[in-house]
Amino acid sequence: MLINTVILFLRDALPVFVVMAILLSLLQQQSIKANWVYISGLLGMLLSFALLMATDVIAHAIDDTGREWFYASLYFGCYCLVLVLLSHLAVGNIINFSARSKTITRYSAITLVAVIIMLNGANFLIYFTGFWHKNNASNVLSTGVVLGVGICTSIAILLYFMMEAVQHYYRLIRETLLVFFSAGLLMQSTNLLLQIDELPIGNILWDSNNIVLENSEVGYLLTVFFGYDATPTLIQLLLYATAIVAAFTIIFIRSNSALRNGNRTLKEVAL
Repeated sequence: MLINTVILFLRDALPVFVVMAILLSLLQQQSIKANWVYISGLLGMLLSFALLMATDVIAHAIDDTGREWFYASLYFGCYCLVLVLLSHLAVGNIINFSARSKTITRYSAITLVAVIIMLNGANFLIYFTGFWHKNNASNVLSTGVVLGVGICTSIAILLYFMMEAVQHYYRLIRETLLVFFSAGLLMQSTNLLLQIDELPIGNILWDSNNIVLENSEVGYLLTVFFGYDATPTLIQLLLYATAIVAAFTIIFIRSNSALRNGNRTLKEVAL
């Protein structure tokens, strides 16, 4: 049970810690105060309890595929929120952030983190309520929680300072990590739709479980950061690549547009 609790943290809690670390670094760069973290955390926990209460109703909707549709839709929505964030942050890196852009960025970050907490937090609540009252389970769970929180916090702190260090050499390190993180969310969405036959299954392109097991500790790390799937299909690979290209295209277009507008403003001031 101790190992299961730690693995649960790597699978469900680590994505929250990672996205918070990335967004904290990105938003602090734009002088946006970090109080949005507390708001998103509280909102996410409330939504987790609401989702837990509505789990049975959702699961039995749409011919018993409601849960898959619900999760897949929200994962896709999270990807879209990341595109909104990247669009505004790309402009903020070139010219001064407007009050409107700051507001949109802040609320997009709050919504993104709250939704991820809701989706992953419901799994925690189901797990803990199921095992907490068993004999000797509470002690084991408490130990697992301490270890899990410690591991996730350590990874998030290392990630935060790594981004600060690498930023000097590669300006888009934070944005790149956020792009791959969001593509991983989209990968989870496609997995759910494949389970209910809403996407063509097709042939599996390869099986890399013999190299990195998808359900191992390293596999969970790769899944969080890059959307690792040991047995992808062609449609998944195409959607994954399209998601990454689309995100970087938005960054490139918005950055160039902001740069042109900034140069035009400087010329007007000079005249």
